[in-house]
Amino acid sequence: MSESGNDTEGTGVLIVIGLTIGLSVAWAYVVKDQGELITWGALVIAAITGAAAGSQSKGSQTVGLTCAIAVPLGTYLGTLLGISLIAVTPLGGDFSDAWTLLTEHTSEAAKVFKLEAQDRDWVFLFLSAPVGYVATTAMDD
Repeated sequence: MSESGNDTEGTGVLIVIGLTIGLSVAWAYVVKDQGELITWGALVIAAITGAAAGSQSKGSQTVGLTCAIAVPLGTYLGTLLGISLIAVTPLGGDFSDAWTLLTEHTSEAAKVFKLEAQDRDWVFLFLSAPVGYVATTAMDD
C-alpha cells in the first residue's frame, strides 16, 4: 500500500473514532430526553459514520471493520450513559454526575440495559455493524 493509502486509512479510522464518540454522547442525550432505553440510533450513527469515514478512506476494508466494531460499542456505551443521565437528572445531576455514575457502576448500568432491552434493541445494535461496514466500503471510488 502506498504512503497516501496509509494516510487515507488513518484519516478514516480517526473519523470513525471521533464521530462514534461524538454521536454516542449526543445519543445519550436523546435517550435521556426520551426517558427510556432506545437503540435505533445505532443504525443512524453507523450510516453517518460509515459514509463520512468511507468518503475519506476510499472504501478501505480496515476502516469498514473499525466502523463495524466501534459503532455498536459506542452506541451501547452512549445508551448506558443515557440511562445514567436519566438516573441523575431528578436529583439535579448533570453530565459529570452521570459520567461518574457510569464509570463507577458500569456493571449496574449494563444490568439495567439487559433487563430493559427488548429484542429489537439488540437487533438494532447488532445490525449497526454491517450497516457501518457497508456504508464505509460502499464509498469505494
